[in-house]
Amino acid sequence: MEFISLSEQAFNTIHANDVSFFDELDAVIQREPLGVIDDEIRGLLSSIGIRKGTPFAPDDRMRALLTEAVAVANGTARAIAFKTRDPKAYKYPNSQWKTAFIGDDYRWLVDDGVGGRNLDARTVFFYLATVNTPAMALRIPGVGSQYAYTEHDSRGDYLDGGGDYALTLPPGVPVKEFWSIVVYDPQTRSELQTGQPFPSKNNTRDPLAANTDGSITLTLGPTEPDEKPGNWIQTVSGKKWFTILRLYGPLEPWFDQTWVPGEIEPLDAE
Repeated sequence: MEFISLSEQAFNTIHANDVSFFDELDAVIQREPLGVIDDEIRGLLSSIGIRKGTPFAPDDRMRALLTEAVAVANGTARAIAFKTRDPKAYKYPNSQWKTAFIGDDYRWLVDDGVGGRNLDARTVFFYLATVNTPAMALRIPGVGSQYAYTEHDSRGDYLDGGGDYALTLPPGVPVKEFWSIVVYDPQTRSELQTGQPFPSKNNTRDPLAANTDGSITLTLGPTEPDEKPGNWIQTVSGKKWFTILRLYGPLEPWFDQTWVPGEIEPLDAE
């Protein structure tokens, strides 16, 4: 197998948020084997003119409907992902950290399928990410990976690229491999483009300065701070952002919540 590095290269990994999404979808249907998508979904696609072996050529009326539909769908997905009303989305009491696996099931089935599939929970994940595996949701200490994300600070305000924030990770982050914090652009759901090569920090790549108690405080804001500049992740004024905490090889204190990440604190808070 040949591995090709695309690090520091500009490329798009998400589908369109406008009517051209349906053209992308048609291209997949035409290219892939028929059984890749089940009969029910193929029926829905066929009702709007997307059918294997048939040109997709919506008339003006249909294209206007599809233009409105994709805008509504995108807005709905954004609201579900970034302003959820599901209390089960939150990982800890009185915290802004959330899980992308609501219900702790990589299939998003309620009670192993008795309650059907939680479609909103599935939307949260796939609006932010692409691929899921069982190990991302199962409780297997020392194996796989675990995640938490947030787009709000400790006061419940959206994270603002023009503001300065601090995030403290308590001592002994429970990982067998490593942990990382990555900052994303909510418009693209891709890494935030800043003056830094990577909008992130992790404990194996970066020489992070620890506090006296062994905790790590990261600062996030548009301007490099004078103190502990190596702990700084740059943001962009005029843009919102969200972040994902990743633990690779998570250990028991993550699962039993005896270790809990700090909240993202605005530095201008009184």
